[in-house]
Amino acid sequence: MLKIDSHQHFWVFTEQDYGWIGEEEQVIKQDFLPEQLSGLLTENNFDGCIAVQARQTIEETNWLVELAENNNFVKGVVGWINLKADDLTQQLSQYQNTPCIKGFRHVLQGETDPNFMLESKFVRGLNTLAQLGYRYDLLIFAHQLPQALQLVKLVPNLNIVVDHIAKPTIKSGLAFDEWQTAMLALGQYENVYCKVSGMVTEADPKNWQKSDFTPYLDTVFHAFGENRIMFGSDWPVCLLGGSYVDIKQIVVEYVESHCPEAFDKIFGTNAVEFYQL
Repeated sequence: MLKIDSHQHFWVFTEQDYGWIGEEEQVIKQDFLPEQLSGLLTENNFDGCIAVQARQTIEETNWLVELAENNNFVKGVVGWINLKADDLTQQLSQYQNTPCIKGFRHVLQGETDPNFMLESKFVRGLNTLAQLGYRYDLLIFAHQLPQALQLVKLVPNLNIVVDHIAKPTIKSGLAFDEWQTAMLALGQYENVYCKVSGMVTEADPKNWQKSDFTPYLDTVFHAFGENRIMFGSDWPVCLLGGSYVDIKQIVVEYVESHCPEAFDKIFGTNAVEFYQL
């Protein structure tokens, strides 16, 4: 059974491409490439990972494909493509012989219009992904969950995974009830999965405690069940809040204490099935 880190990134740092990395985030203001991750995966008993786009360009997608083809432990790629393009099907055809591409993502959290994801061309693009068997990573902030719930109804055949438990404001705890209600509603859709990832950066990266995440993990496990949840490190972004091991242990200890029988699913099987590895 493969053990999979379902969410990480690679980049060659430039100010132009990664302007969102500020002065206070020096620890990630550098290159992060497969040779730096391979040892961490081995040390943490992972067989492989899913590389997720960090730039919204087709060049990013092709670069990740190249990394995957040259590094066996990169088991799949979630790339970027212009989902609103009129020639999307034609663009996707170039990847029909590229088995490492498992799905796509758009940085919806960066869109100022919360209804961007409900625009007809975007929805059409998502339905095209579904027709071709691709998966979709849903990257949103918690305040975009109402639109995400509308979106899910418009793409019933698309397998979707919510990145980073939809980025609730863990640091302040504000709007917990609204986030919880929306996540429970999303979990009603059998085609929607959830990544327990990216949590430390939504908490206080320098002063979090494992107990900070318990109510959020309780909600996610109740909403999605042990068959639709997968662990993702969010490396190297997670380094803002601790080491790879620190971040992994948050989820390890929760699973071991609440649902130990589901350990293999959370840390491998569910990602293998979702991304068709």
